Formats: sequence, structure tokens, C-alpha cells
Amino acid sequence: MKTKLFSLLLISIIFLASCGKWIDTGLNVDPTAPKDASLDVILPTTQAGTAYVLGGDINRFTALFTQHITGVTRQHLGLYRYEVTEDDINNAWVTMYSGPMMDLKIMIDKARENGSPHYQGVAEVLMAYCLGFWTDIIGDIPYSEAFLGNQELTPKFDSQSDIYNSIQSLLDSSIIHFGTASSNYAPGADDFMYGGDLGNWTKAAYTLKARFFMHVKDFNGALTTLTNGFTANTEDMRFTFGIAETEANPWYQFVTQRGDIAMGGPLMTIMNNLNDPRRPAYAGDTIFSSDSPLGTYYASINSPVEFITYTEAKFIEAECKFYNNDKPGAYAAYIAGITASIQKYEATADIATYLAQATVGVGDANLTLQNIMEQKYIAMYTQYESWVDWRRTGFPQLTPTVGSQIIRRFPYPQSERLFNKANLIAVPGYSASSDFKFTKIWWDAMW
Repeated sequence: MKTKLFSLLLISIIFLASCGKWIDTGLNVDPTAPKDASLDVILPTTQAGTAYVLGGDINRFTALFTQHITGVTRQHLGLYRYEVTEDDINNAWVTMYSGPMMDLKIMIDKARENGSPHYQGVAEVLMAYCLGFWTDIIGDIPYSEAFLGNQELTPKFDSQSDIYNSIQSLLDSSIIHFGTASSNYAPGADDFMYGGDLGNWTKAAYTLKARFFMHVKDFNGALTTLTNGFTANTEDMRFTFGIAETEANPWYQFVTQRGDIAMGGPLMTIMNNLNDPRRPAYAGDTIFSSDSPLGTYYASINSPVEFITYTEAKFIEAECKFYNNDKPGAYAAYIAGITASIQKYEATADIATYLAQATVGVGDANLTLQNIMEQKYIAMYTQYESWVDWRRTGFPQLTPTVGSQIIRRFPYPQSERLFNKANLIAVPGYSASSDFKFTKIWWDAMW
């Protein structure tokens, strides 16, 4: 009996050991979840994913803090009152780090390995942008150890100054790669932002460098890089969504599905006082008040999400020249910024009338920082960068919606406290207190 059992066991072992020789190991491979993807597949998904998060939670939450919009009920009424928790930002954080940002790291490595510097440059610009908005809204963030997979599941938090160095290095690297004569693979129709136009990508990289130089008070650095930056609205770095519900703009999706926001009172007051011709594009009625819904330009199904624009470039130039005591140069850039912004909304006929107002066309001798920043505040509607501007300059002069302080940073996401706590609590100045959101991040403390 024992002999028979042993024989059966031996036969079974031989059978199992030989299975791999004749069973197709590809039978259990899911064709909808490939282990690898080509650069032309990775690029559009990272662009769409980043635009969706940027135009969704990031821009919407920060627009509440700048009072570009008003929270009228549910979650967004709480956020409008600075009742911001670690859970509010967690979804955007996890989505970006595990999705588009991880894919961008893969894209950079893959492009480097197969001799495709043009793809690498695009990925470097997008990675720099993602690092920029995360560090600007929250402070120190993981980067140097963030995309190592199983090698490092609890990455350290790099200081914001180090992140800024990484951003500038990525942008410098991208500019070099865009200038490379040949690339084994190059972006084209798969590039939903610029259609593979490396000239515009290069200008975007330079303009982004200027933005981040401005944040740290390097006015000369910003002005130098702007000379190679955007020169027209047609060069804006933006992502335009489709007309199908599955391809819809995130503002549109939110307004149609949730609807617990309206236009911001301070923004409408400034625009009403100036009889601003951009109001029909911004607000969805003719009342133009804090009761108005969002307008068609930003809240239509196929509206764009803007990353950085020519209009912003001109206001950066105006601010830098103002600080450098070049009032004529600052005023010329200020007027150019206003003009470019109004032109985007097909209100060209109203430009001369708008600029003729004494409170707009103030002349270079009377130009103030408040003039520049209030006009930039109007032009930067729905963009998180406006929250950066307010924290840096204090303009426009906003009244807290509750209490005596306006929020200056997001709390760290819940996932970091749960799964990376040792590194989180090592962040200088970190606190689990609800008052942490009123503390200044690194560059904020410079101003």
C-alpha cells in the first residue's frame, strides 16, 4: 500500500513539475493590464490625468481660499471656511503620486534608455510642474525617494528648497533635450498639449522657470528666462478636454454633478467696479455676483485647464520690473498682460475702453504693486497660482471668511500619516494641529 501511495505521489510531482513545459503561461495574463507601455501611450494619459487633478481638487480648493469662488453648501462650504482636513487632499495626492507622476518617472527613464530625448524633455517639464504645485500648496514633499517602488515604500520628504532645485534642474534638462537634433521616438499627435511642437515646449519650460524664480524673489533670474518664454496666447500650456461626458472638463463635471459653489464675491466686486468685459466668460449670468454660477469659458464640457500662460508671463515681468524700479517697463508689461487676458475671451473691442479707466490705465509713474496683483488676480481666475500670489504679496486684500486668518497651506494627506508617519513627523515645523494650515511654507516666509 505504501509503495502504491509513493508511486502516485512521485507521478504527481513529475506531472506538476512538467506543467510549465506545455501549459501556456500567457493564459493568465490580463491583456487589459499590460506590464509595459510605449511612450506614445504613456504621454497622453499623464497629461490627461494631471490636468484632471489640477483642474479638479487643486484649482477648485485653492480658488475657495482666494475667493475666486464661494463655497455655498456641503464640503465646499466647509473648505471655504478653512475646515480643511488631511482627508480632503488625500485623493488628489494618492492619484498623482501613484498615477501620472509615477508614469512620468517611467517615461523619463524609458526615454533615456531608448534614445528619445524629445519625449524625455516633455516628461521633465510635466514632472517639474507636478512637483511645483504640490510643494507650493503643502511644503516639503517626497521626490528623491518617491518612485523607487518596492525598494523604498516610505520615502523621505525633501525640503522645499531642494524641491525647487530639482524643479529648475528638470526644466534645464528639458531645454537641453528639446534642442537635441535627433530622437529615436518623438511626440506628435499623442501630445495633447502641443502636438509635438518642441518650440512651444521650450517656451513653456522657460516660462515655468520664471514662475519659480519669482516665488523665491530671484527677479533677475525670472526676467532673463522670460526672454525665451511665451510671446503670445497661442503658446499657452493648457489641456483641452473633449465633448463626450467621459472626456469632460473637471469643473464642468463638478458643477453639473455637485453644484455647491458659485462665483467669488471679492472677484465679482473688483470686476463690477471696472465694468470688466471678461465677466460673461467667467460668470454664468448677467447679475455678476456671489450668487452667479461659473461661466462658459472654464465650466463648459470641453473647457481647457490652463497650466501656465502668456498672460501670466507678462504679469511676472511686470512684477519683477516693478521690484527692480523699472516703472516704465513694469507698466508696459502690465498693460500687455491685461490686453492678452481680455483677448482670450474675444472681447478685443472692449480693451481700449477698459484701459482708459483711471483705475486701470494709471500710467507708469502711478503704478503700484496692488494694481499689478489685482489685475493678475482677475486674469488668473481658477488657477492655483493665484493663491501663491496672495500669500506672497497680500493682494488682493481679502477678508477671512471666518476667524482672523486665511489658510496658507494644506495639511499633509491622511495616507502619509498612516503609512509614512516616521518621515512625516520629521518634516521641520510639522504639526498635527489644525493651526498648521495657517503656518508659512519656505518661500512664503521670504516675503
